[in-house]
Amino acid sequence: MEAINTIEIAVNIFLQSLGTWLHVIMEFITNLGSEMFFILAMPALYWCVDAYIGLRVAMMLLLSGALNNFFKLLFRTPRPYWTDSRVIPVVHESSFGLPSGHSMYSASVWGWMAVEAKKRWAAIVCIIIIFLIGLSRLVMGVHFLSDVLSGWLLGGLLVWVFSKVQKPVGKRLNKLKINQQVILAFATSIILILLSLFARNLYPDWVLRPDWAARAGEIDSLSVDGTLTMAGTWFGMLGGFAIMRYQYGILITKAPAIKLLARYIVGLIGVFIIYMGLGQAFEALSEIIANPIIEALLRYIRYALIGFWVSLLAPLIFKRFNLAELDIPLMNK
Repeated sequence: MEAINTIEIAVNIFLQSLGTWLHVIMEFITNLGSEMFFILAMPALYWCVDAYIGLRVAMMLLLSGALNNFFKLLFRTPRPYWTDSRVIPVVHESSFGLPSGHSMYSASVWGWMAVEAKKRWAAIVCIIIIFLIGLSRLVMGVHFLSDVLSGWLLGGLLVWVFSKVQKPVGKRLNKLKINQQVILAFATSIILILLSLFARNLYPDWVLRPDWAARAGEIDSLSVDGTLTMAGTWFGMLGGFAIMRYQYGILITKAPAIKLLARYIVGLIGVFIIYMGLGQAFEALSEIIANPIIEALLRYIRYALIGFWVSLLAPLIFKRFNLAELDIPLMNK
């Protein structure tokens, strides 16, 4: 792999030599494949466009993120600027390189949105976005070409698998009781965490090469925080959706534009209260306890609550303040 990376470094150097003006453009484009962008966009789909589509897009994002963290820990490859000082990192990244997370997120999420849209023009737009996001990672010096290609491949594979299994799996889930669905959401989130823990502990004697560390800056390459984030949100989102659908009904997204905007604003306020409020509270608690297991548990709980807010609590508040209506709950059908 090192020999391939040595050849690939020429791609990064060439693209960066085109000028800093390209860095500015690509820094904007790269955000279209970031976790934060999808965290902001996914609730908008769930609350304001279609709850089922929003849930499926969320599942693609969370699965893609958790699996990406697993593969990074499994392969442990460097980023271009870790290996060659001629490559300038436009942004700082703290994880390993292969596969590119932005490329994998974009291929899976934007790829799935193209599937949901069922329009040729939408598919073309999504493919262009996916390509540009991958290109941005090369220009910004944070990924090799092989990182981007592997990210696209894994993201596309995830879209293909999801398209094949979502309907049969959905039919099986509909036969389960509500408590069974919630337990299954929790169990699958734990499996995602265990995968990353397995990969992290697979090489007990592994250490970051000194020449990589000298150029990488401050990093935490063996962290599983990203997986805990994705797994916690997965449990909260799917568990909350199961409760919502069974006991209260699905959020009806059709409404006047002013109500849709109000939903999004109110919903995001709730997200940031949980994100910032619990973030500060849990950080203070972690400093007092200073136990990595407790810190991991608090992160999982924090993001599980964000998932529950998006899929369950926020729609109930929308209903309470006449910002939305709910479909007939499954238990009454």
